[in-house]
Amino acid sequence: MMIPTLTTERLTLGPFTMAHYEAFAAFASGERSTHLGGPSTDPRDAWDSCMIHLGHWAARGYGGFFATETATGAPAGRIAIWHPITLDEPELSWVIFDGYEGRGLAAEGAIAVRDWAARQGLPALASYIASDNDRSISLARKLGCVKEGQHTYPSGKTVDVWRHPMGAA
Repeated sequence: MMIPTLTTERLTLGPFTMAHYEAFAAFASGERSTHLGGPSTDPRDAWDSCMIHLGHWAARGYGGFFATETATGAPAGRIAIWHPITLDEPELSWVIFDGYEGRGLAAEGAIAVRDWAARQGLPALASYIASDNDRSISLARKLGCVKEGQHTYPSGKTVDVWRHPMGAA
């Protein structure tokens, strides 16, 4: 399974490492993980999430890019093309770990992954965002997304669908 490595001005986006798991587990136990179903202090939840994103590469040919701050080598987040069987289309999702938020890294990583997806021939991606997730809505707008409707998950939770512009930036 070949996972490409993408680079931006400040990030290296590529394969999973155990350091990414540890950073995600810390993130998942905090309040910022609410929109991902957290917080959860069960290490298996964080492990399962990392493995599901990693497994997308084998099943779909795309998946989670684990973000590392290039200058320090520290895990900074995950920018993923997420496409579970409960979605009709691939979604561009992002998680920035504690201590890295508010620095524009999510936008930088999302643009790189979105451009990569366009070069692979994927359709215009969507991002599924809870209506009270102000930070992600702000980022979606910054990325040029347009709100086009809603999606209801099998659990009954409804989120807004934000469509990314087609093609590489």
